[in-house]
This record gives sequence, C-alpha cells and structure tokens, in this order.
Amino acid sequence: MSDPMQEQAARKSSMMAGYAAITIVGILIFIKAVAYFMTGSVSILSSLTDSIVDSLVSVMALMSILYAHRPADEDHRWGHGKMEAVSALFQSAMIIGGGAFLVFESINRLTQPNEVQSHVVGMSVMVVSIVLSIILVGVQRRALQIHDSLAVEADSAHYGSDIIVNIGVLLVLFATAYGAPIWIDAAFAFGVALFMAYLARGIAQKSMNMLMDREIPEDERAQIIEIIEGEKGVLGWHDLRTRKNGATVVIAFDMEADGDQTLRDAHNISKEIENKLIKIFPFAEIFIHIDPQGDTDDARHRVKGVHK
Repeated sequence: MSDPMQEQAARKSSMMAGYAAITIVGILIFIKAVAYFMTGSVSILSSLTDSIVDSLVSVMALMSILYAHRPADEDHRWGHGKMEAVSALFQSAMIIGGGAFLVFESINRLTQPNEVQSHVVGMSVMVVSIVLSIILVGVQRRALQIHDSLAVEADSAHYGSDIIVNIGVLLVLFATAYGAPIWIDAAFAFGVALFMAYLARGIAQKSMNMLMDREIPEDERAQIIEIIEGEKGVLGWHDLRTRKNGATVVIAFDMEADGDQTLRDAHNISKEIENKLIKIFPFAEIFIHIDPQGDTDDARHRVKGVHK
C-alpha cells in the first residue's frame, strides 16, 4: 500500500501546478490580446490562440486532477485516476481546434496581407511571455518529479511548446521590423498550427494508452521482473500484467512457491516483493496470486501467448 502522506504531497504538488498554470496563462492572454490589437500580427494571434486554448486546457486539467484524486468508492472501486486520461483526450481535441482556426486565419492573411504595426510592443510582450512560460514549465516539471500526472504532463507539453512558439514570434516580429516580407508572419502561424497538431497527437496517444490499459514500458516491466526473480522463496512466476490508472501503476502477477510451506510463509514472501515494488513505484496497487510450484492452471490465464 502506498504512503498516504506521500499521496497527499503528490496531490498538493499537482494542484499547485494547476493553479500556477491558470494564473500565468491568464496574464499571458491579457498581454498578448493587447499586443495583437496594437500590432495586428497574425503571429501574435497564433500565440494568443495557443494561450486561450491553454487556459481552457489548464482549467480542465485542474478539475481532472481534483476528481482523479478522489478516493475509491462503492461505484468506482478502482478509484477515479482515469479521469486524467479523459481530460487529456479532450485537451488534444481542443488543441487541434485551435490549430484549425490558425490554418484558416493564416490562409486569409496570405491572400489579404496586413502590415504589422508596433513591433517593439509585440517583441516586449513576447519576451515577457517567454519568461513566464519558462517559470511555469519549471513548476510543472518539479510537480512531475513528485507525481506522475498525465494531466500535468499534457499541460506542461503545451507550455513547453509556448516557449518555442513565442521565441518564433519574437524572431518574426524582429524580421518584419527590418524589412522581411509580410507573408512570413502568416507562414509562421501556419507552422504553429501544424506544431499544435503534432502535440495533440502525442497527448491523445498517451490518453488512449491509459484508457485502453496498455502495458507500462518494457524497462519498467523489467524492473518488476528483476525484483520478483530476485526474491528468495520464489520458484517461478507468470502472467505479469500492468496498466496505468491515473498516477497509479496497477501490477498483477502469479508467484509460484513451495506448496509444502505454510500459507503465512508464502504470504511473507509476497509482502517482501510488494514492499520492494512500492519503493520503485510509490503509487502502485499490487495484486499477487500465490500458486504451488508447477500448479499454474486457472481461469485467469486468458492472455493468448503471454503465460509468462
């Protein structure tokens, strides 16, 4: 069983990251909106659009974190962790929607160019945006070190991309201020839209992996197997199955032990394995079925070709 104090600290770190994201993105939306109306730059519009999408995403992420950390109840005996995956899936759809808006706006500006004004104001806003985004990503990365949250990870991906986007906008404003063709502004916004689609794809894939109970990465499975095989008294193992449920890693497997030893002795072996696994996966939920050595046939072994 995971440490309740550790779980509380993880929940607090995720919530702090969520509140920080909402606060900072609110500031970014305001200053970028002012900059867009002063400059008319579609590159700044692309950055503003990204921030507006991020604000909706951040609110949804915080709500999903609050819901995902609710304890298991009678109707949700596995807990509520998968709400983070549902939230992240919606986030990816919203990012694609924002990207689609930028595509149409970019095409419109390519056909009807608009002179960029007040370059200094725009560049100043972009510098502030870059600094704020770097601060926020630092807060989120720190939270992820404490708590592996898909909602926070998705949010961090957005704001990490904001740094790149804002640097690009800064360069575009600088270039147009010194005589670069106007179309470069719209072309950059089109590139941002494609980049947003790329990010959305990665977030959607991770969300679906969790919702579809995909196995955890092979290197993490290898760690589990090493602990099982290294425990004295384990005479065999099979049917290792893993999945993510929010920040929780669910680990289930069968362990073979000496059939002539006492149930308590066999149970103690499984507890030792559990304690070692918890040190590597602090938020793990572990299920160990004990079989007498050689007697491994039961109704739970339904994964074709994976009786190992």
